[in-house]
Amino acid sequence: MTQFPLHSPRPAWLPFAKQFLRRMISEQINAGGKRDAAFQDHAKSKLLNALNDLPGTQHRDSEELDQLRKSGIDGWALDDEGRSRPASILPASRSLIALRLAATFVSSRNVTETLLAPGTVTVLSGFRTSDADFILVACRSGLLPEAWKVTNRGDERHHEQTLRVLQVTTSTGSSRTGDLYRLERNLCEALQQPCPLLVLLPDGECLPDSLAAGLPEPVKLEPLNRDIVMAQLEHSHSATGKIDREVVEPALPEDDALSLLGDPDILLALRAPDARGVADRLAAAVSQTRRQAGGVGALTLKDIGGTSPAHQAAADLVADLHSWQRGELKWSDMSRSLLIYGEPGTGKTVLAGAIATSAGVQLIQGSFGAWQANGHLGDMLAAMLTCFRDAKSRKPCVLFIDEIDSCGSRADTGDRNQAYRQQVINEFLRQIDLLHQEEGILLIGATNFPGKIDPAILRPGRFDLHHKMPLPTRQQILVMLEQAFPDSGQDLGPLSRKLAGQTPAVIDARIREARARARRQGRSFDPGFLEQILSQGQRYRKQLDERISVHECGHAITAWLYGEKIKRICLSPDGGFTERTAPPGAGLEADFDRQMTIHLAGRAADGSCWGMSRPGQAEAAPPTWHKLHSCLWRWIMNSASAFMVTPGSGRRTRPASRQASASVFRSGSITRRIVLVPFCMPIDTC
Repeated sequence: MTQFPLHSPRPAWLPFAKQFLRRMISEQINAGGKRDAAFQDHAKSKLLNALNDLPGTQHRDSEELDQLRKSGIDGWALDDEGRSRPASILPASRSLIALRLAATFVSSRNVTETLLAPGTVTVLSGFRTSDADFILVACRSGLLPEAWKVTNRGDERHHEQTLRVLQVTTSTGSSRTGDLYRLERNLCEALQQPCPLLVLLPDGECLPDSLAAGLPEPVKLEPLNRDIVMAQLEHSHSATGKIDREVVEPALPEDDALSLLGDPDILLALRAPDARGVADRLAAAVSQTRRQAGGVGALTLKDIGGTSPAHQAAADLVADLHSWQRGELKWSDMSRSLLIYGEPGTGKTVLAGAIATSAGVQLIQGSFGAWQANGHLGDMLAAMLTCFRDAKSRKPCVLFIDEIDSCGSRADTGDRNQAYRQQVINEFLRQIDLLHQEEGILLIGATNFPGKIDPAILRPGRFDLHHKMPLPTRQQILVMLEQAFPDSGQDLGPLSRKLAGQTPAVIDARIREARARARRQGRSFDPGFLEQILSQGQRYRKQLDERISVHECGHAITAWLYGEKIKRICLSPDGGFTERTAPPGAGLEADFDRQMTIHLAGRAADGSCWGMSRPGQAEAAPPTWHKLHSCLWRWIMNSASAFMVTPGSGRRTRPASRQASASVFRSGSITRRIVLVPFCMPIDTC
C-alpha cells in the first residue's frame, strides 16, 4: 500500500462512523440468514480494517490514479477486481442517520460516558418524525456497545445494560390533550427505571410543560454537511471505502446549501453511478432550490425599491438576520416576524420572496387555502405541521404564510364552523410559538383583511410588526418597466405616469398583454408599443383628468389644514385617490365633523372650480352617505342618543337622517366657506 497526502483533513468522528456502519451491515446480513466472514471481529479482520481505514492508503500508485482520473474513472474507489461498488451497503436513509449520529457523539467512549451513564436522561432533537424509527434501528444495530440492549417498551423489566427509548409523538386537534397526558405518564414511568433514558424529540413536537423545565437541554442531531456526504459516498460509491476527494470535494455544495435539500433531492442524487456524479447532482439540486426559493423572478429588496414602512421593515429584518449570522446580534434581541396587509395584487408575495433572496436563504411557502385543500380537519392540520417542520429543517430560512385571514377569529360565534375554526387557530398559535423557539427562521404573513384575524395571532410575540403594503410609487413602476425593457435606452418616465395608481399585478398583466399582442402582430415589443396599448385602455380625456385632480386636491388641502400628513395624490385609470395619515381620534363629534369635512372637500372643490351645487344638500353621493352612516353609528353608540343606525344597512331612520343631513351641511359649509375659498378659484383663471 502507498500513502498519499489528503486533500483536506478528515473529521474526528470518521473512524467511529466506519465501525458503526460495519456493525449495521453485519446486523443486516445476519438478519437475512447469511454469514459473511468479512464481518467477523477476529484479530485479522480488525487489523485489515484498521489498515484500510488509514486516510491515504491505496492499492494503486499515483501514476495509475492520474491516468484513471483523466479517463473519468475514480481509481480510489476501484478494488483489485475493478469493482467500484461494495458488496453490501445500507439503505441511504439508514446510513445517513447513522453518520449523523456518529458525527453527534464522535466516539464510542463519548456514547458510553454521555448517553449510557447511570441515571442519564438525554433528549435528542433536530430530526423529522419519519427519522425516529431509523434512529431506533441505529441504536440497536451499531451505536451502543455490543452488550447493550435497546427497548421502547415500558411493560418489561430492564437489566442494567438497557437503553430505554421514548419518542415524543402528539397529534393535533381535539385528541392532543389525551396524547399529552399519555406522554407525561409514559415519561414519568420511564424516569422511575434505573436504566438510562433517551427521549426522541422530532421537529415540531414539544415536551409537556410540567416536565420540560426539569429535563436537560436537547442534544441536536448533527445536520447533513459535506463531511457526512463524503462519508456516505465512501460507504455507498466505493468498493475500497475511499473516493477521489480532490475531484469530489470541490463539486460539493457548502454546508448551508446542503441544509436546503430535502430527502427526495438527496436520494435522487445518490442514484448517480459515481461519487462525482452525486456531487454534481447535489449542486444542481441546490441551484434549483435557490431559484425556487427566490421565486417571482428572484428579485431583491434593492430591485423592487420602495420606501414605505413595509419595505423598510423588510430591509431591517434582512439586516438583522445578517448580523445574527455574523454573531453580532442575539436572536432574542431582534424582530423575527412581519405581517403584511393590503389589497390584492400589491406585491405582498413578491416582498416576501425579496426578503429571502436578499438574505440569501430559502423561502418556504404555505397558505391556509392550500392547507385546507388537503381535506378534512386532520389532513389540514397535518399539512400545516408539515410546512412548519419543513421550515425548521431548512433554517436559516423565511417562512411565508399567505391568506392568514382564512383562519378567521374565535370571536366569530355565529356559524356552524366554530369548533373547526377554534381547533385550527389553536394549532396555528401553537406552531407559531414553537417556531419562535427556533433560531434562524423569519416568519412573514400576508392578508387582505387583517380585521378578520384572531387577535391572539396578531399580538406582538407572534407577529411583531404589522405594515400595510401600499400601491407602488412611480420609482417602483420605473423599476418594473426597466426590467421589461432592459435595453431600450428610452425615458420611461411618461410611461410610468400612465401606470400610476395600479397594483403591481395589474401592471405586470398589462405588460404581458402588450407583449402577447406584439408577438401576434409580428412586431417588436418596445416602450412605444406598450404606451400605445395603454392609451387604448385609458378612456378618460384631459378634461376629466383636470376634474379628478381638482377633486383630489380638495381632499388633500383640507386634510393638510387639519394637520394630517399627505403621502401621495395620484391619478389612475379608475379615477384618483389621496393617501394620508390621520391622527388618532377620540370618537368625539369634532372628530366626526373633521373626517366628514375632508370627505366632502372634494365636492366643495368641484363646486368652487366648476360651479357645481353646494355640498350638504341632497346631492351627496351614496358613498358619502355610507361613510357618514358608518362614522355616525360609531359616534352615536358612545352617546346617550335614543336612536340607533345600523352601519352598512343603507336604511336611514328619520332622526338619523335629520342629524346626518345637518352634519353634512355643517361639514360642507365649513369646507366651502372656511377652508377652500382662500385656495380655490375658477379653473379658467388658474
